[in-house]
Parts: sequence; C-alpha cells; structure tokens
Amino acid sequence: MLVLQLLLIALPVTYLSASAGRRLGLTDRPDQRKLHLGVVPLTGGIATFLTILVGTTLLGIVPYTLPMLAIATLVFMVGVFDDVRHINPWLRLLIQYGAGIALATWGGIAIANVGNLLALGDIPLLLLTVPLTALSVAGLSNAYNMIDGIDGLAAATIALPLLVLYTLALQAAHPMADFLLLMLVPLAVFLLFNLGPDKPLLPRIFLGDGGSVTLGFLVTASLVYFSQGDNALILPVTALWLVTLPLMDMLATMLRRAKHGRKLMQADRSHLHHTLLDLGFSPRQTLVVLIVYATACALLGKSLEGIAEYLSLACYFLLFLGHCLFVMRAAAIGRCLERRRKIRTAPLR
Repeated sequence: MLVLQLLLIALPVTYLSASAGRRLGLTDRPDQRKLHLGVVPLTGGIATFLTILVGTTLLGIVPYTLPMLAIATLVFMVGVFDDVRHINPWLRLLIQYGAGIALATWGGIAIANVGNLLALGDIPLLLLTVPLTALSVAGLSNAYNMIDGIDGLAAATIALPLLVLYTLALQAAHPMADFLLLMLVPLAVFLLFNLGPDKPLLPRIFLGDGGSVTLGFLVTASLVYFSQGDNALILPVTALWLVTLPLMDMLATMLRRAKHGRKLMQADRSHLHHTLLDLGFSPRQTLVVLIVYATACALLGKSLEGIAEYLSLACYFLLFLGHCLFVMRAAAIGRCLERRRKIRTAPLR
C-alpha cells in the first residue's frame, strides 16, 4: 500500500518537474564532455527530494531524525543553486563538510565506532567522531556527484545501498524501513524517466547536483545510522563495500588526475565509465557492467561479515589496488584490444 501511495506522488511530481525545468531553463546541454543528445531538464533530484518531503509530511513517514531532514533540505537547496549558478568545487566540498559536522552534532547521526579494523578490538573514535563523520558526508556526496556521468549510473548506485539496507530492515522489522522505501520509490521513478524512451508522457531528465549531492548525503546518513549502536544492521566496514563503485571511482580518478598534473576537482573524462566507453562499450553496456560490479561488491562485503572485520578491510584495499591499476592502465589495455581487433579483421594473404 505504501509503495502505491509513493508512486502516486512520485510519478506526477517527476513529470511536472521535467516540464518546469524546461520552462525555467534548468537544463543541461551537451558539450565535449557531456555527450547526451538535446537539452535535458536537471530536475530529477528536485522531484526525488520533493517526494521525500511530501512523504514525511502527508504520509507521516518518520525520518531518522528531524534535524537530519532539515540539514538535507539545506544541502538540497545548495545543490539546486549549484545547478543554476555553478558553485566553486572547493566551496561546494566545504559546504558538504559543514553539513557533515551538522549531521554529527545537531543531526544526532555520527560515526562513534568503526569496529575491529586493526585486530585490536573495536575502535571508538572519541574526538574524531565529528570530523570523520563530516569527511564521510563530504567524500561520499562528492563521489556521487562525480560519478553522475551516464544515464542511470548515479541513481542506481545510490539505490543499491538503500536497497540492501531496506531488505535488512524489513527482515529485522526495523521502524526506519519505511524511510528507506521513501527514498527508493522516487529513485525508481526517476530511473524510469531517465532511462526511458524520452516521449512526451515520459520525458528524459537528469538528477542534477541537487539530486546527486543530496541523495549522497542521505545515503551517508543511512549507512552511518544503520552501522552504529542499537540501530546497527551492518558492520561499519560493510558500509564501505556498499558504496564501492562511487568511492573507488572518486579516489582512483583523483589519483589519475594527480598523475597527469591536472586539478583534482576539475571535471574531465577520467572516470571509470569514461574508460569503459573509450574501450568500446556502449553507454547501456557500461551501465550494466558497472551495476553488476557494484552489486557484486555489495554482496561480497555482506558475505564477509562472517570473517574478522580487519580481513574484510584488507580485501577492500586489495580490490581498490586492482581498481586503480585497471584505471591507470586502461589506455594500454585499449591499445592492446585494438591491435587484437585489427589482427582478427585483417584480410588473409
């Protein structure tokens, strides 16, 4: 019943947001880095967050904490402003860090313990609780913003950890399961519009910064909330596995930019999805490959809860090393594949 109620809210809100985006000029245009066709409204995030607000007010769905939702609203407003005026990337990162500080203090959601990551027992953060929570919010919000480069990728990688947490919350009859569903349903509706045929009744839309950054904030808050204290459904190290793709993509991209002497926060075609596109995958093939990769990492991380947390973290670092090596060597791999293709297609003499 709740799913149907949320669909009846999300569908018209998303449709109307697309129309409003075109009328107000809140759109994205193709360029050398953005290869989509035509002018596309940047209102998917607006529709998603408005649905969340309607769900909490009209349907009475309780958020983790009311201050958390208030902070998310401020993050959303900054993100929409960024879509309109383009905030300096470092200023945007600073704002995200400030939102993380607010979440850990006023919002009541903080990383107090990271578990047994050093084989010495649980590690309480004490004075590092607030700065590490803030770093997590800024890092993951920025990671989702950076990975939003092909249709469906950011929304799908946002939905993945929420879906895992929702499944676990249902099994545990957790009172916050409905709030997870409140985020998942409008995300599913957005994907329907984003990946759909781009027809009058189902116009194509993008998340925009207002969507990727805000939902990144909400995903981080969810992972922290469900990995700490009495609300814990996952181990803290498992939270890393649930966001493997956006987190590793951000870190590997920054390493790649540093290697080539480029600015760390300057947009370019250094992301993993760009690498796969350059290797000859189509956008939809790239999306499928990356979602399979992200899902496999999430399932692996959950299964590793049966071993010591420090071993799970060691496996995570090994995966990150392999991820970085692939990204760094992608050009050479592409040249090798191209040579093999030419050899196979060369006429026999």
